[in-house]
Amino acid sequence: MNLGEIKQKVRMVGLHHFGSKQDLDPFGLEYLIIETANEIARKTDCLFGRRYLDLVANQSEYCSPDMYRIRGVFLLQTDGTYQRIKLLDYADRKADVYRMNTGVQLDACILMGMNRLGFKPAPTDALNNGIMIEGYCQPGSIWQYDVNGNPVALADSHECPLPDVSHDCLVYGTLYKRAMQMKDADVLQMFKIEFNERIGQVESYAATYGRRTV
Repeated sequence: MNLGEIKQKVRMVGLHHFGSKQDLDPFGLEYLIIETANEIARKTDCLFGRRYLDLVANQSEYCSPDMYRIRGVFLLQTDGTYQRIKLLDYADRKADVYRMNTGVQLDACILMGMNRLGFKPAPTDALNNGIMIEGYCQPGSIWQYDVNGNPVALADSHECPLPDVSHDCLVYGTLYKRAMQMKDADVLQMFKIEFNERIGQVESYAATYGRRTV
């Protein structure tokens, strides 16, 4: 389903929570959908993606992409292909070898906490899309990228990046959050049960296709 279809289904199932004077914020529903999609991705590891990073000459540290678990980092080669480089934790003893490395060829990425990446040795030249990063991510407010990998502003026509099996889970998770927001005890428990049942189905799907992490 695309974003517009998800909104339509949420409004149809949770009719009394939407389309009334209490639903004055046109972006309120979109926010709940985005937050629920992020929660589903984090809980089930159902979304695996790629992000690209521009390298800056002589700069070794960069902000991390919107991934909560990085699984591979690749360096762009002169022939246009990407080659995997070493991925190390900042506390790993192997990372110490690279801290003082003054070589020429970048060949290691060090995870520095939750929001920084260190590339060693520092790149000597600027390179557009010089790094490709693969890992488990959450969709956030960007559901579509253009052919150059640049984010496109979210629109109702954009397809949900989560697998199809999770779309009903997204609908009921949004309704569960809305019921909590409205303090509607009459339906809150019902939507919570429906959400938890469907998130279990998404987890089973992720495990079947070997997408769960250790």
